[in-house]
Amino acid sequence: MMKNHKLQLMPRDLLFLRDARPMSASDAGCGANWPRPDQLWNALIHLFHRLWPERQAWEGLEHRKNEREIQGLRHSSDRFGALKSCGPFPLFQGQAYFPCPLDLTRCEDDGLLYPMRLHDNRRTDLAAQLPYSLAASVRSKSSLPQWLSQDEYERYLSGQSFRVKHEPLYDVERNVGNAIDPESGGVIEGRLYQAEYLRLRADVALAFEVSCQIKPKGAGPRELQDVFDKLNLPKNLIIGGQQGIAELHQADWQLPGLKMPSRQELTAPFRLRWTLLSPALFLALPANEKNPQGHPGGWLPSWINPQDGSVQLPKPSQDEARRPDENRRQWRQRRSLAAKIGARMIACRVGKPLYFSGWDLHQKSACGQMLGQGPKPTVAALPPGSAFVFECDNADELLALWQTLNARESGEAELQRRSSAFGEKGFGIGLCSLFNE
Repeated sequence: MMKNHKLQLMPRDLLFLRDARPMSASDAGCGANWPRPDQLWNALIHLFHRLWPERQAWEGLEHRKNEREIQGLRHSSDRFGALKSCGPFPLFQGQAYFPCPLDLTRCEDDGLLYPMRLHDNRRTDLAAQLPYSLAASVRSKSSLPQWLSQDEYERYLSGQSFRVKHEPLYDVERNVGNAIDPESGGVIEGRLYQAEYLRLRADVALAFEVSCQIKPKGAGPRELQDVFDKLNLPKNLIIGGQQGIAELHQADWQLPGLKMPSRQELTAPFRLRWTLLSPALFLALPANEKNPQGHPGGWLPSWINPQDGSVQLPKPSQDEARRPDENRRQWRQRRSLAAKIGARMIACRVGKPLYFSGWDLHQKSACGQMLGQGPKPTVAALPPGSAFVFECDNADELLALWQTLNARESGEAELQRRSSAFGEKGFGIGLCSLFNE
């Protein structure tokens, strides 16, 4: 069984966490963003390489790349490839906070948060793809809070209205600095920049969940090596830019969530809501023989048919794991032929895209030639809090979709990740709930 570690990061000072926007002219650098899941994952993998710069005996033999891997764009040591993370989320006084769902609205009269309701789109040009939209159920012009506590989030999942207790979790600070010449390392005369920094309030930390169990080559199934058991916490970790230092400790916190309902509890219409706890990347897919129309990606999950909104995920079964005698390609082909879940997306509420980029230390050209270092392409992710509503054919199909999309059904089970990319870095993690009006 997968061993998950609940940890927390306690920053020593300011954190500088940029997105893809440039630091020039009047722009403030936008460095006070909450850490993205991929920034945490990268910080952890760099920590492993600093602690163990050389391959350890417990890692087993080095992976030998085949010709396709050598000639392709991939350049990696393949060490610690089993690392998976979820988070980070604010942790205050022992309780974790999570991104506020976007299908809520704050009532001007009583200040409570109410779930949105379905609005019929059949008389609009949206009806072919989305028969309904999510609209406010009460009069409101007030903005939503950024975070909900675990208790508040579970009230949302239960379909209740509730009041949010505002807790200031962090502050934004702005500083001015001198531009540095990357070649000489000296100050560029007359060039200044301004940047924003994130400062956590007292008793606030970054909570996250991780696992990294590696199987050395030639080892049996019971000889998995847990990398986090070898860390000897606490440890210092660098996260974000400008060498931001945080201390890594054990933590005790839980993801929110509801127990999957029984078949007897379900009544028609069989509607399920899936709400993102983390960003998700849905990549555009070119048309091919298997998928003649391709897929636009973006806000639309890659496992949704863009023509009619039907779910293209296979039903869960006892035979869904890879068999001992089949490779990954054969397993994917077998799963693609399995029966699909009988459900259709009927409404969604998504936020503005989350743009981010990065720096590639091992850039390659399309033909595999090494180019040195350079910027990574800017990508646009679906923000956390985005919500999708599905209508299922019957109770069994709803339970199958719940089992496939929900982050976790038991405490030590592996998290479900439904992002086209960066799933191991914590993208595409969402929670299911019944959608009842």
